[in-house]
Amino acid sequence: MTHPSLAEMIARLHKLPAMPAVAMELLSSLSDDNTEVDALARRIAQDQAIAARVLRVANSPFYGLQTQVGSIRDAIVVLGFSSVRSLVLTATVVSGLPAGRCPGFSQEHFWRHGLAVGVAARNLARALGHKGDNLFIAGLLHDIGRLAMVVVAPDDYARVIATAHEQDCPWQQAEMSAFGYDHADVGAALAQRWNFPEDIRQALAFHHAPSGGTPGGPAGLIHYADAIAKALDLDGAEDTQLPHLDPATIDALDLDQHTLARVLAETQEGFDHCSLLLG
Repeated sequence: MTHPSLAEMIARLHKLPAMPAVAMELLSSLSDDNTEVDALARRIAQDQAIAARVLRVANSPFYGLQTQVGSIRDAIVVLGFSSVRSLVLTATVVSGLPAGRCPGFSQEHFWRHGLAVGVAARNLARALGHKGDNLFIAGLLHDIGRLAMVVVAPDDYARVIATAHEQDCPWQQAEMSAFGYDHADVGAALAQRWNFPEDIRQALAFHHAPSGGTPGGPAGLIHYADAIAKALDLDGAEDTQLPHLDPATIDALDLDQHTLARVLAETQEGFDHCSLLLG
């Protein structure tokens, strides 16, 4: 059976719904020091469903606010633009990129896992003294190539899922066997098409093989965060497999047991509250 080549898959990516306009503006703001926060807050507030999800999280016990936050502008003032941007991006992307129909593929599990990796990556970055905003977004979107494959070739991808179950192997291994490329390759192409910041593109391209980028860089952090999310079983899937961690990434991040335990606890707590964004 012939599957679409990588070039054919990329050519068909137009079938994937366009990234929501607000999400694209927020992604652009990651590398723009002159972002008009007030104007962006007004744009976000126009989508009442998204604003409601974000405010639900902002007012959760996780942030411990003394007063109720009633608007996106208030949330930015209290929590900071970077925190609100991450929350809005999550709510916007999750609601704006439907997966279509593919037997064996759960959109709920997909986004729960992406959110869990984003939370874990942000906590890892902070523990290592780095900024976590871009890494949260990279974690959220790290498997976006898989979503694209499901939309573009649902029947082919359903067979990939079946093969992974039958052979008890990771989905990306079944992808390579069937297509000759995997979701990381498709994700990298999609990130290029949508003009994602370079560190996010690197993370999407190399999160399963961080030695192809920089083991201690964005791809390595997402690789490690992926393992944390799966170890905590935050996606709720019954067949989650723990990935093999790249030794060079383990050495590069050099996490001690105390720091790792703190990151695990913070990830569990952060995910429990951020999951309110999923609807």
